[in-house]
Amino acid sequence: MAIARRSWWPGWIWAVPIAAVAIVLWLLLRSISARGIDVTVTYNDAAGMQPGDTRVMYHGLEVGRVTSVALASDDWHVIVHLGIDGQLAPKINTGTRFVLEGAHPSFSDASSLRALIAGPTIVMVPGPGKPATSFIGTEGGPRQTLTVSLPYLVSFRGAVGQLKPDAPVMLRGFTVGEVTSVGLAVDPQTGRISTPVLLALDPTRFHLTAPAPADGNWKPLMDEALSKLIDAGLRASLTRAVPLVGGEQVELEIVAGAQAARLDTSEQYAQIPAAETGLERLPAEIDSLPLTQIADNLRVITDQLRSLSTSPRMQSTLAHLDATLAALDRTTREAGPQVGPTLREVRATVVSLRAAAQQMDTTAAAARLTMGSTPAAPSGNLEHALDELAGAARAVRSLADYLERHPEALVRGRAASSD
Repeated sequence: MAIARRSWWPGWIWAVPIAAVAIVLWLLLRSISARGIDVTVTYNDAAGMQPGDTRVMYHGLEVGRVTSVALASDDWHVIVHLGIDGQLAPKINTGTRFVLEGAHPSFSDASSLRALIAGPTIVMVPGPGKPATSFIGTEGGPRQTLTVSLPYLVSFRGAVGQLKPDAPVMLRGFTVGEVTSVGLAVDPQTGRISTPVLLALDPTRFHLTAPAPADGNWKPLMDEALSKLIDAGLRASLTRAVPLVGGEQVELEIVAGAQAARLDTSEQYAQIPAAETGLERLPAEIDSLPLTQIADNLRVITDQLRSLSTSPRMQSTLAHLDATLAALDRTTREAGPQVGPTLREVRATVVSLRAAAQQMDTTAAAARLTMGSTPAAPSGNLEHALDELAGAARAVRSLADYLERHPEALVRGRAASSD
């Protein structure tokens, strides 16, 4: 007896609708893939981003665009929706960053200057982690990913408001880390204001001569290296990549004569000491001045000037000088063109002039000798007067030489052109 069996296959008549359903599902999946992935990124500022115009770039290729820009519910941030090529879904993870380039054009960043014409651009930098679609955006240029990231803290005493996260940490011109966060803290009990800056340092970029730790824990090795560098004067300071116009960055440098400091490991993050500012160094520099010696020298100079001005020898010298100048003045008047001197009188005038010049030289020498006995010879009006006296002596000696060559000048006066 034959037994009829039912087949699970409904028959060829159903092949066509099943194929149609499969084609519809395939087209739907293809449409979803072509539409891309919707990613939400929160920024501090829209910075000129426009839906449909602002591009999302990856390795120089356009992989998406901004689809919408809206104000966040806190009225402080903006929410930016990105439509990104679905093929990049494996690269959009919790560690991926979306860096806004050209938000604030500056001469220190050539890519930001291009944004003056083309507008800002979002650069996608893939990272590890689980798949994600919501991110906190950053500004600036895409940075190199650190191989190892160890946190260290620096408390600057001055203003650091212009320092931004992702700013580089430099050592001798090499990038050895980056700024993770910039904060502001006020102690309500003491009123002390501090600006803690958290750094991420990469020990592999310090090229430590010690072998890499087998367990991958670089912290002890890095702490030891930083401790020795700080003992040698390593300090953290704020600098600019380009003077005056460049973005701020943190510079690790060896400061000559820096006060003793150490790597403070007592808190959650090991703290690197900050370099002292000019005002902070001023008290130490004042303390290093030989103020007592300077005061003693001023006291000695004052006493010597007082004794010099009241010295009987100086008083006698000045009185003699007055008499000499009076005699010279009298001789000059008597030897005027109204007098017809004889040759003997001319010679007497020349001798008198030479004697006056010699007396001036003697007076100046005596005064300088008295001044030279002080530990620190004074300067000022007295020194200037002695210089003028020496100049007068030279002028009188020149007059004597001229009269000796031209005795007729006492009668006719000096010729229009001289020898």
